[in-house]
Amino acid sequence: MRSRILPGYLLVADRNNDRVILLSPGRRIVWRRGGLREPDDAFFTPGYRGVITNEEFDDTLAQISLRPRRVVWMYGHAGIAGSARGYLDAPDDAYRLPNGVTTVADIRNCRIVELRRDKSVLRTLGGSCVHDPPRGFASPNGDTPLPDGGLLVTEIGGWIDRLDRSGRLRWSVRTPFAYPSDAQLLPNGNILVCAFTTPGRVVEMTRSGRIVWSFGASSGRNRLDRPSLAIRLPNGLVAVNDDWRHRVVVIDPRTKRIVWQYGHTDVASAAPGYLDKPDGMDFLPASTALHAAFVSRRAGSHVTHTRTSVPALTIARVGSLPVATSRLSAVALPNGRVVALGGLVRGTSSSQIIAGVPGNLRRIGSLPAPTHDAAAVASKRGEVDLFGGGESVSVPAVVQIDPASGRSRRLTSLDEPLSDLGAAVVRGREYLVGGFTGTRYATAILRVRAQERTTVVARLPAGARYAGVAAFQNAIYVAGGVTESGPSAAVYRIDVRTGAVSRIATLPRPVSHAPLVAADGALWLVGGDGSRSVFRLDPSSRRISLAARLPQRLANAAAVAFADGRIIVLGGDGSDAVWALTPTR
Repeated sequence: MRSRILPGYLLVADRNNDRVILLSPGRRIVWRRGGLREPDDAFFTPGYRGVITNEEFDDTLAQISLRPRRVVWMYGHAGIAGSARGYLDAPDDAYRLPNGVTTVADIRNCRIVELRRDKSVLRTLGGSCVHDPPRGFASPNGDTPLPDGGLLVTEIGGWIDRLDRSGRLRWSVRTPFAYPSDAQLLPNGNILVCAFTTPGRVVEMTRSGRIVWSFGASSGRNRLDRPSLAIRLPNGLVAVNDDWRHRVVVIDPRTKRIVWQYGHTDVASAAPGYLDKPDGMDFLPASTALHAAFVSRRAGSHVTHTRTSVPALTIARVGSLPVATSRLSAVALPNGRVVALGGLVRGTSSSQIIAGVPGNLRRIGSLPAPTHDAAAVASKRGEVDLFGGGESVSVPAVVQIDPASGRSRRLTSLDEPLSDLGAAVVRGREYLVGGFTGTRYATAILRVRAQERTTVVARLPAGARYAGVAAFQNAIYVAGGVTESGPSAAVYRIDVRTGAVSRIATLPRPVSHAPLVAADGALWLVGGDGSRSVFRLDPSSRRISLAARLPQRLANAAAVAFADGRIIVLGGDGSDAVWALTPTR
């Protein structure tokens, strides 16, 4: 029955989970690519050999190969909006055409840009921010390719425009709502389009603007909240991204009933079966689904061959956070206690200071300001130092926390804003690693000196954020992370005395949003990108092995290690769990 409802697979851009996933009719994830930066849309390239996605809020495009799952082409400058060559400003709906050209709606530049494979601009349509196609578009958010080589352009200003392959306007129609999203031209000449509103609607309308079919209710299961894309499947059913209700649904247009759903309505999470603002979608026909499943199995199989007879881990849940929290910072204290700071709670930055033994954590105070994606270390003075992070933008704050009383105070500021960074202590000295300044990916390894000033002791080969960072035997190790070229599989060793940086290993696959800790004579990389894997890295042999599978998929968790070898993992996307990972000897 499910295969008749969904006669193939759905590719979903799971935006706030920073991933693209491929769903089977049985609601199983058969392929995934994490470590992206809020992918807003995802479409297959011709022949279904890859996926092209636009990261609207990072001003970039990326093409990902299905096998191996790596970024093979990028355009734009991460986090830097612009209109000059090589720059975009809120790109939307990137498509790869059969001739190799990439077309994208460049929203805030009010234009449609067509790019060659060498990243040179083939053609630009629009440029003035008024409805005057093809000379101007009122914030175009869709540029759907048509079989004859033309484009169907959707303007947030409330218009849908049909252009021919030469870019000339054939017709334009006003939409019956102010914010249309990603219009699709149906074989009968009508238009399928979403109203990105609350409540939202999906309508089929004629070229004259007359609505012939509509779906969406003011309440109940059929209520939509800012749906962004609707596509008609080969069997006539309609698949819809219901972004703000965190689900993808398939609708029977005859009965106006939802007959298939992935995601839990109104619950955002990265856990299995959940989504967090799915904002893009494409369909993989059943005739090619076997190929996709083969890619999935093969892409995952290269992890298991690294399993060796290294010490395994026993894993047990030992407690809970007061509330599910991701992207928090944590440190272990000598007395067996843990301090956890800030993080995202239900998508909002938190000011919480949590402390206690792993099995009994409670809130003991508040930071001066809410923050997430910061880095923390235990200082020689017995306090905890928290560096950077931010709420909506990166900040340079340095905050000191008394773990006994829960009191905190802002000490000073870093030389520049910094979030998404790592921190480590080597020989009693504090170091900050990589991160994001608000405009660029940071390469610097910074030593924190007196009065919290910093000096550069080394630089990574490429700027990295969301990397695993840990100190081991008087050196700093950096595993994975996100670079401007996409997620990384590199493992680097930094000698902080000489500034030497060497690549010592390669992870079985690119990993980001995963904590790295040193325990029991090795380094351990925990989860990341919604993975259940725990990798063990032996720095002396440079060998990486799969040590264990977590009970749940994890991304954006925090982890600390105690002197007895225990690793404590806290929270993560959609999780309040506190896990103890203990090496078995």
